[in-house]
Amino acid sequence: MSSSNRFPTMPSFIISTILALVPTTMAASSAPSSLPKVDYSKLGSVGLGGAFSGLDWWTSSNSSSSSSSSTTTTTFSSDGDTLFYRSSDGTFHPLGSTNSGGLISSICWSNTTSSNGTLYIGGAFSSIAGTSATNVASYSIDSHSFSTLSSGLQGQINTLYCDNAHDEVWFGGSFTAPTGSGGNVAVWSTSSSSWVAPEFGGLNGVVESITPSANGSSIYFGGDFTTTFVSNSSSLLNTTSLTNGTAGNITSIPSAPDNTTTVGKSGYLTPLIISSAGSAPDNYVPSQYSNGDFDYDIQAGPSTTQSQYSNPDVLLCPGRGDWLAEDNTIGNLNLFGQSDMSATGIRVVNGLVEGRGTKYFCLTIAPQWVELNMTYTDPKTGKNETCQTHCPLYTDPSISGQDFIFTDGTQNFTGFEMQLKEWIGDGVGLSSVSLLTDGAYASGGSSGKERTCSAGGNSTVQTVGDWNNKTVSGDSSTNHYLSSSVSTSDPTDSQVTFYPYVSSAGNYDIYVVIPGCINAGDCNSRTSVDIEVFPLQGGLGWTSTISEQVDYDTKTLVYSGPVDMSSGSFTPTVSLALAANPAKVASGNRYTVVADQVQLTLTGVSGSPSSSSSPSTNGTAIMRIPGTNGTTSVNSTQVANSTYSVAYGVFEWSRSSTSSINAATSFLSNNTETALTRLGFSLDAALNASGSAASTWIVNTIVSLENTVFVGGDFSASNNYTNVLSIDTTSGQASALASQGLSGIVNTAAVVDGYVFFGGDFTSTASSGGVALNYIARYDPKSKAWAALGGGVDGYVTDLLASTSSSTELIVLGNFTHTIGSNGNSTQSGGYAVWDTSSSSWTDTGVVFGNVSAGAQPSSSSGVKDESFFAGKVYGSSGNSVNGVATISSDSDGTAKITSLNGVSFSDSGSSPAKSSTASRKRSSHEHSSFTRTWLSRFTDAMVVRASPVLSSRATAPAISSEPAPAPAVLAGAFWTNSSASGKPKITILGGNFTASSSSGGDIEGVAFYTDEQNGLTGPNPPVGGVVKTLSVVGNDLYVGGEGVTVNGVGSGVVVYDLQKGSWMSGGIPSLNPASGSNVTVNAIRKRGNSNTVVVAGNFATAGSLGCASVCLWDSSNAQWSTPGSGLSSGEVRAIDFAGDNSDTLIVAGSFILSSGEVAHVASYSFSNSSWTALGTLPGPALAIAVDNRNVNNIFAAGYFLADGHPYLLVWDGMGWSASPNYDRLQTGTIVQQLAFVPMSDEHTAQGSIENDRMLMVTGDLNLRDSGNVTSALYDGSNWYPYLVATTSTGGLGAASTLFWSQSSFSFNIRHYLARGLVVLVAIAIATGLVLLFVLLALLIAYCTRRRERKNAAEQRELYEKDAAEGGSEGDVSSTHQHVFNNVQAALEASLVGGGLAGAGAGAAAATRASEVRRSDPSSYEYPVGSDGENGEDEDEEEDEGRETTMRYDFSGPELQEGELSMKAGQLVIILDDEQSHEWWYARDPATGREGVIPATYGELPSTLLQIFCVLADIKCVCYSLVNMCFSLID
Repeated sequence: MSSSNRFPTMPSFIISTILALVPTTMAASSAPSSLPKVDYSKLGSVGLGGAFSGLDWWTSSNSSSSSSSSTTTTTFSSDGDTLFYRSSDGTFHPLGSTNSGGLISSICWSNTTSSNGTLYIGGAFSSIAGTSATNVASYSIDSHSFSTLSSGLQGQINTLYCDNAHDEVWFGGSFTAPTGSGGNVAVWSTSSSSWVAPEFGGLNGVVESITPSANGSSIYFGGDFTTTFVSNSSSLLNTTSLTNGTAGNITSIPSAPDNTTTVGKSGYLTPLIISSAGSAPDNYVPSQYSNGDFDYDIQAGPSTTQSQYSNPDVLLCPGRGDWLAEDNTIGNLNLFGQSDMSATGIRVVNGLVEGRGTKYFCLTIAPQWVELNMTYTDPKTGKNETCQTHCPLYTDPSISGQDFIFTDGTQNFTGFEMQLKEWIGDGVGLSSVSLLTDGAYASGGSSGKERTCSAGGNSTVQTVGDWNNKTVSGDSSTNHYLSSSVSTSDPTDSQVTFYPYVSSAGNYDIYVVIPGCINAGDCNSRTSVDIEVFPLQGGLGWTSTISEQVDYDTKTLVYSGPVDMSSGSFTPTVSLALAANPAKVASGNRYTVVADQVQLTLTGVSGSPSSSSSPSTNGTAIMRIPGTNGTTSVNSTQVANSTYSVAYGVFEWSRSSTSSINAATSFLSNNTETALTRLGFSLDAALNASGSAASTWIVNTIVSLENTVFVGGDFSASNNYTNVLSIDTTSGQASALASQGLSGIVNTAAVVDGYVFFGGDFTSTASSGGVALNYIARYDPKSKAWAALGGGVDGYVTDLLASTSSSTELIVLGNFTHTIGSNGNSTQSGGYAVWDTSSSSWTDTGVVFGNVSAGAQPSSSSGVKDESFFAGKVYGSSGNSVNGVATISSDSDGTAKITSLNGVSFSDSGSSPAKSSTASRKRSSHEHSSFTRTWLSRFTDAMVVRASPVLSSRATAPAISSEPAPAPAVLAGAFWTNSSASGKPKITILGGNFTASSSSGGDIEGVAFYTDEQNGLTGPNPPVGGVVKTLSVVGNDLYVGGEGVTVNGVGSGVVVYDLQKGSWMSGGIPSLNPASGSNVTVNAIRKRGNSNTVVVAGNFATAGSLGCASVCLWDSSNAQWSTPGSGLSSGEVRAIDFAGDNSDTLIVAGSFILSSGEVAHVASYSFSNSSWTALGTLPGPALAIAVDNRNVNNIFAAGYFLADGHPYLLVWDGMGWSASPNYDRLQTGTIVQQLAFVPMSDEHTAQGSIENDRMLMVTGDLNLRDSGNVTSALYDGSNWYPYLVATTSTGGLGAASTLFWSQSSFSFNIRHYLARGLVVLVAIAIATGLVLLFVLLALLIAYCTRRRERKNAAEQRELYEKDAAEGGSEGDVSSTHQHVFNNVQAALEASLVGGGLAGAGAGAAAATRASEVRRSDPSSYEYPVGSDGENGEDEDEEEDEGRETTMRYDFSGPELQEGELSMKAGQLVIILDDEQSHEWWYARDPATGREGVIPATYGELPSTLLQIFCVLADIKCVCYSLVNMCFSLID
């Protein structure tokens, strides 16, 4: 925009004055133009309180929030994840939800198939928006429809990447490949709408992140996987799979007995045999170092009396016999020991003996004491089923056994309890119970119980050297292992060879378990060992070197690939021996070598996608799987000149790569290594040294900024880096970030505005004394420094997105509810927030109720560039986060706005009644009441003003049902201006059912104070117990009432707080007391007009000892209760209002009984004659009342029919009640909390008894026909206008309780404004008039000045004439100049007088002056020769009358005539006469004393005229500015 102005600049003092009158407002949500315009400016400050966390203006799009609406509009799900979007106006809209329990982990946006693009969705779900889809789906933004992607993916999806440049969508997670032989990575072609295999096959573990490189030439993968690189690429030419290799074909054969009902691959699992104390299975062959101890005790009972079926030991090995329980009795089998067992399932053989058998059982493991959920195959249907409390055993003799797999995967335990629940015949029975493992075990320190019992095979161990059996105690078990001590100077052979029994051939991971040195007490002497694996009959060995210098028990993967089954001619072996080059010990001169256990885990069987073999040529290698502790093959055996390196967690695939080698199952050439690969080597080395922490290692995110790649996750290297790393892709140098990284897991990262942002589960940097952070951090690569984002958020972050609509905005998603500002104040946001890097602050984004897990941003050039897409477990949303209270105001154009109170945050718990205590009866230390009380009233609270006796009730008023106010809820509000404080701040006072933390420290309950300056909540001390339902400010006193309201040491019922002094008034108000069997409730407190009377209404019986039911009057001046007239007999008053110009009449609404015994729902009380009058008959209790502009004959009441609970809205016209037109739009379920007449900005057609300048605002929990549920609605006497919609923190419908405002009295009259054109014309007319006025004033001033100067000139002429008469010579001025003099005088007189200022005689005066001839003599031009001193003094005085000026131009030359004064530009000259001509001035040269005439235009203007012209210019500027202001106001 141009810096030039259309009009002259307005003076600064005018600008400052105008700006001082312009109010400043915070960012707010504006009401749509379709809603009626309420003029909130007349009400002063306005607040709305209730039980809600979000508040929005009603629109047709959010009307579907009604629970009763029949619309099919998509809503947020309460039990699944929802895909939704945020529109440009800041509102959130659901698109579709998953099945119950479904999870959306990642989404991305692709523009390759349509103009607006397509969203791709991944997670763990079976359907979305009713469309069947297996874990993946797409959503067309153009057609608003969901579609499946072929048959989906079998496994969970963790991450997506839409590669629009190549028409591809990449999926990463834990799943089998839809095509090809890889896994965990899949590619969807958007051009062919089909799956295509990645060129590198896949990866061998979970993938958590897929992102492009900075230049797009590569794709980065992060997760929990490994890749292995071979240093000699030529060896790859000889790499073949084991099929038809030297080892022969690998064929997996199930080991389960015939006729066993298996589930999944359970037939390939190995059953464990567990030996009981005192007995061992017949086929048990102990290992060399078995000591004969038996760890496990088995008990079963109650056993049958038949001896051949009463021994439970037979159950531990199939085929040994049967066990029967006592007849018609539930049987229990218990097995407990001291060592850990690891099992994946259980195989049960029913004991079908003598017509008996078991029908159902359940299994509980110890020490967790968890009843397991198990999966089995129904032999009748062939379908998989699950069970927990009643797992079926079939009694068909043709079924030899049944397999049950633990649904939650492998379990570790020390014992189990099996309960046999139902039976056939006389009782339950079992033949055998075998635990199934997903592999095989061989323990070096076993106590004699290698527990395999399949086909007569068992695992065994052989040793070479001196080995000792050791025992170490864990948290819940005792473990045995072997240990050997070898001299460092003369190491001898120490070797253990494990022979694990493998029941079925297949693909296995083989682990060596290393006992931790801390518990063993041998850390100083631990070293490294060589491992050699012979997995295949006739195959070569695989060797590696691993470290045993681990603090805690560690599983190290030493092989991954095919393993032959054990047979009579072959058994797979794993040998452990002191390394050829042992690692140096920490101290001492002996090595300690330990051998605990070898574990084999089945990963696949022959023919399955996961059974692809690792290459087996003349080399050895180390393979690893995710989530375990692997080892860099530092000392690996080199065969055929090949060595291998393992990279953990990261993989880079270059689009220029021509290799088709499967990265999941094969070795990659080292010529494909990148800088990121070398970072993976470092991570793998650190993983090996991490001990037990390695089980949680994972890479969650990879981002790039220019030439640097940042990696985040869950990993660390002691005293080096923690959870984050970076690597320079140019130099290949890896670096730890400042302060050694972050203290917790990093889930996500994004680059915005040159910074790298990390989100996760951390609260600070890793090193002590670092930066305090809350789940999100900013890293500056240039300064290498961390910075917080304000105060962060209050929960962990799952995803970060760089906004495509703003280069400075970061979108933050996660499991949090509030953002925290730099000042510590929190703002409710839900799991979605936006950080602006330019302002370093959180932006106002509304609130989502729930957790957001994923997001996607369309490109800035797309048709949906202003929309953002998200997914998560979200229950609802709102454009305004208001947390129980909002302020509402009107803009300058009348548009209403909703604004939240910054820093206001309540906890989920409500205020509760204070506990009674001795202290509460003691004298309060707070300031005493300022009430003026008589000496008599101080003696007892019973001394009150007595009214006429109360008549006993003759009927019972219907009880009003109490609506719950779930915490947190703001039920009352008020405003107070602290006139004595600097700046006179306005205090917002809140009351309700809530608790909070004070910004100044301490707890807040029931009542809270808010100011913009504090930007947070404070509260009175002590706090208020109970639920506050009403507040009223009377002067500087705050009256508080509600249900169960008490303040310790102060009082109950109604309590008063001195806002000026900041303390409770103790002993000021006698307590209100309930009727028998009820509680005190105060629903309304209001001051009557300008009197000292405070009306208190609710449900109570007495005030002190004064009978004062339901309505009582408090005199704030005399501090006394009084009964209004004869009072009410009983009942409850819900609402009150006043009628009459001086509030002469009190109107009460509720359900109560008058002193006459009459049941009423609305009644009036006349203060003038102290009488009560029932206002007609209503169909049920009234909940709210409103008097239209104090008119006692125009009253609206809302309540419900006593017969059916249907709501009503009726109007009183002075004669009776009538139904308001269209009141029946209020549907059943409506609860009206308040009625209030509000002024309008625009007139509407008057309807019924409501004038055209106001409407009735109905507030509560409303159900409007055709509109659904709303929080507030406007009613014009006939038509309903849904107005506000509130939302709770769980996404449900919120309710409002009170609209409160600061202006006690206001006018409903609508201000009428002229049309815009007329405003312009009036503004121009005013400006023109002001200009003319000031011009006239300037001319008048000039005229007066000239008259004074002419007077002085006349006196001078007389002096000249006198001098001439005394002998002066005739003038020496030429006749030309004499003529000039005549013209000068005539023109001057004509300009000053002839313009009309002199009146009717001006023309004659001008003619007279024109005819006069100036006498010129020598004294007029030069000093007379020979003059005396007196004469000279007069001449000096004459000179003083001239004015000085400066010549602007040269006036000289031969053409000058006689009498003209020659002067140069810049020369000082004295003007002696400038009155007689506009063209010529008579002047003197002060340097020479010469006099003569000069052109008037050659000299400067007189200062008086200059000042006048300047004033006129300023006036012109002001007038133009006023016109400009008028234009801006009407714009």
